[in-house]
Amino acid sequence: MSLKATFSAGSNSTAVTGLYQWDYGRVLEIESADIGSEIVEVHFACSNMNEAIVRSCTFANGVGTVTIPDVCLEQISAITAWVYQISGTQGRTTKVITLPIIARTRPSVAPDIPAEVSDKYTEL
Repeated sequence: MSLKATFSAGSNSTAVTGLYQWDYGRVLEIESADIGSEIVEVHFACSNMNEAIVRSCTFANGVGTVTIPDVCLEQISAITAWVYQISGTQGRTTKVITLPIIARTRPSVAPDIPAEVSDKYTEL
C-alpha cells in the first residue's frame, strides 16, 4: 500500500498523511510533472537523526517510487523527505515532503513479522 505525494505546478512542498509508528515496507509515490529526467534520490530524516537516509527513486511517466526507511517509521517525530535531483556534476534539492507519524503502542513480536523487522524490535 503506497502513499502519494502530489505536487501541483509551481509547488515545492507538500505533506502526506497516513503513516503509523511501527509500519514497515511503506512505499511513497511522488507525482510531479517537473521531476524525472535526471537521477533522483530521496533523502529521509527524522528530527533526532544526524544524517539523512538516501534512497534511489525510480521515475516513470511523472511518478516516482521510493521505499520509506523502516527505521524512520519506528520514530514518533515527523519524517522529512527531500527530493534531490542529480544532473551531470550537479545536485540540488527540488522538493520537500513532510510525513507526520501517528504514534501508537509498540507491537509485540509476532510470527508473521519478518525476521529482519523483529530483530529491530529486539534491538530497541
